Amino acid sequence: MEPKKPNRVLDFNSFVNEGMFKDTLAKAADWASSLLKKIKDGLIKLIPSGSKKGVPIVGYFDPKNGSVLSQINQFYKGTPFAQENPLEVYESETYEEEIFSEEDLEEARVPLEYTEEDQTVRNVSAPELESMIQKLYRSKARGGRAKPIFIYGAPGIGKTQIVGQAADELGVPMLNLDLQFMAPEDFLGIPRAVEVEPADAAKYKETGDSKYLGKGITVSNPPAVLPRTNGPDGKGGIIFLDEMNRSNKMVLNSIMQFVQMGRLGEYILPDKWVIVAAGNRPAEADVAEFDFALADRFTVVNFVPKVGDWAKWARESGKVDDEIVNFVERNEELFHYLDPDKGTLKFPTPRSWVDAAAVLKDEMIEAGVDKWQDLPIDAIYNIFADQIGPSAAAQLKAYLEVISKVSERDLEDILKNPANAKMLPKTSDFSSVIYGVSEMSTKKAQEMAGSSEPDPNTLYNIVEYFNRYGNVEVLSWIYKRILEKYPSFAVTQEVLDTKNEPESKAKIDAAMLIKKGAQGKDLL
Repeated sequence: MEPKKPNRVLDFNSFVNEGMFKDTLAKAADWASSLLKKIKDGLIKLIPSGSKKGVPIVGYFDPKNGSVLSQINQFYKGTPFAQENPLEVYESETYEEEIFSEEDLEEARVPLEYTEEDQTVRNVSAPELESMIQKLYRSKARGGRAKPIFIYGAPGIGKTQIVGQAADELGVPMLNLDLQFMAPEDFLGIPRAVEVEPADAAKYKETGDSKYLGKGITVSNPPAVLPRTNGPDGKGGIIFLDEMNRSNKMVLNSIMQFVQMGRLGEYILPDKWVIVAAGNRPAEADVAEFDFALADRFTVVNFVPKVGDWAKWARESGKVDDEIVNFVERNEELFHYLDPDKGTLKFPTPRSWVDAAAVLKDEMIEAGVDKWQDLPIDAIYNIFADQIGPSAAAQLKAYLEVISKVSERDLEDILKNPANAKMLPKTSDFSSVIYGVSEMSTKKAQEMAGSSEPDPNTLYNIVEYFNRYGNVEVLSWIYKRILEKYPSFAVTQEVLDTKNEPESKAKIDAAMLIKKGAQGKDLL
């Protein structure tokens, strides 16, 4: 499948140097145009160092410029300081030094979920969190109550992307404020004096009476990054306060007024904008503990990504090769592993798996090859070690080394002559290998079929081949994956009514292999 072309990378230098600044401003809302200009003029700062060096502390994402989620991906990935990448990928995170652990990974020291022993907030999945954000916005849009949401979540699990996806579905813009890099004046504005009664210098000099000094008050300039209106469509949008519990103490204190009253000094938040915030738990990072007063102003939840949701997205998006998706799905302990006590800077996260897959695709383009199998295994290991750490990458390498030895001829034999096709060698992670080769077989079947669906007899041959391994769990999973891709392969009443026709017979025979392997359990 040819990769989808991304929108233009959000590179502010290119906007100016290539003469695109004016065109970009024309597409954005009025206040967003002002925001971009302030970035160009240096009035809004760029992050000076660390994983997001060179990225503005605020980003505005408007549906008029394409998918909000796509813009988020480009905003973080497409800076002059980040690695060039022609593909759309999840938010990237790089580090300035590398500390690697060669020990085998065990259960994560910091689990993603809150358990019964430490349950303080509710765990929510990606679909549930997205639904909560959308309901929050709809409530505010119709004039109802809209208590802001705070999302706890480990590093690298895609909190920003979930909020961006919700904005996409709603068709509203998203304003992303990275609070950990904002000084108090960035968020609160700079105080200025305003004369209420002008001074009369001549009279004061003549009389010495202080009443001629005039009178004044001090007000704060509202911060330029916040919206002044509900936008040209009157829809408002989502303000995402990222890394809120890493922010400056003065900024954190001012958030209490902002989230409860929608005010910052003289500034009033337009009525169609909702607030969503996020941050890490204290066990995961050096963050401020919430007091009861602040926590009470939010609906606080703990976002727990599920490997199944991630795998479904990864397959449908085409951003991660199926064989690698299968490996992560079958090795859930490698989906996310965070152990702060070890000080490991590179560890597996949903985001780092996607980052590594994107770099792998870059390497394939650079090398002029169409498949990862055509690259040296050590080169693939290096790519993944740089993103997910050497320990997890070593396990992936062992898996890829086995399935990379399955040739095109082997796959054709599975599809055409399953009874005599070569069996896979036993390995320590044999089930992952079988899952990987099953995906390769299905992919090969589609490749041979061209634009049509694979012939039912070909799909039956895949089921027959893997039935030879005698593992009903694996076989049932393979059958389920085939049905997900090709629902027409299922046994329906129409198929039963035409059971003597070759195509119907292949569908029924495949289902019977599954049923027989399950020792009489009805899996249909």
